Amino acid sequence: MKRCKKILITWICATVASALFLVLALHNNVRQGLVVAKGVAIQTLREVAERDVNREFVRLDEYIVYRSGSGKKPTKRKFLSEAGEFEVIIDSLKEAQGLYPLETIGVKADILNGYEKFPLTEIGLEWESEMAERYRGAVCTLSLKIRPLGKDTIQETTVGNKTICVPQNDLGTYYLDDMYTMTLTAYMQPVWSTCVDWTDPVLQLLSGVLCILLLGFPVYAKMRLPSKKETADARIPQKETDNETVKSTYCFGKYTFDSINHTLTVEGQLVSCTPQNARLLLGFAKSPDLFLTNDEIVRTCGWSLDDIGVDGRRRKAISSLNKLFATDDSVAIRFISEKKGYQIQISN
Repeated sequence: MKRCKKILITWICATVASALFLVLALHNNVRQGLVVAKGVAIQTLREVAERDVNREFVRLDEYIVYRSGSGKKPTKRKFLSEAGEFEVIIDSLKEAQGLYPLETIGVKADILNGYEKFPLTEIGLEWESEMAERYRGAVCTLSLKIRPLGKDTIQETTVGNKTICVPQNDLGTYYLDDMYTMTLTAYMQPVWSTCVDWTDPVLQLLSGVLCILLLGFPVYAKMRLPSKKETADARIPQKETDNETVKSTYCFGKYTFDSINHTLTVEGQLVSCTPQNARLLLGFAKSPDLFLTNDEIVRTCGWSLDDIGVDGRRRKAISSLNKLFATDDSVAIRFISEKKGYQIQISN
């Protein structure tokens, strides 16, 4: 009996120690993963912003004329507007803090801002979309401040969920135009579990040791302390569990949706189904008459009702879902105006 007690104490101590080491290793791994995620977020924002500014400038159908100098690097920039002529000294620190090259892309951003066509909303939505593909569940927000030349007022616009605008989610503030009047502050709140590198050898080793200890102890206890009564009692919940039926598949016309594996099949063919498509399909499947209101769709997708551009994102999500049923004309998603929502309609 004493020997069994010593083994039990040693086993418990080893399990607790392994769990603590695993938590510590996981914490360090997440911290490193968050640093990597923030670096990826900043680089992605730079690429998206430069691409959208160039694209919007082409639509504007304007031209930029660069005047060649005497070979010397310019030290000043001038800007002429209805408010007068302005001049700024080129600041190397601010240039380095630009989201993209200010001497080229920044000029376009300044012109777009003058026409009130700077694509802040497009940049925010595309940035969040690309980050969500890499880090599922990540929330992104952009805050733009504009101090017009010759004025003391500051114009501020925010795209995204304002609740994440806290210091721990701050990715930095960047200049957008060559006259340093536009500054953009980026925020991102990733889900910590998506930042874990499960290929880390330390995590794999500690996880394996902890699993062995946790799974091995019941086996050891059963071998050392068999009890018919406890065994019989233990089987009762299992029988009850075996009798439970959990529905995991739903049919939409010729389509079969597996809510566990997030797959959609039609006549034996697998249809590509994104996580967002899967959430919406499950939401429609569980709702009465396969109907979801506009607000229910937003909540099902994990968005906030206060997000800027949420109507466009909802329409885009429904359109993407509608394309999944392209091979079966009997299934369609239609907008019900009187109910302010969408319904999956299946015709015979």
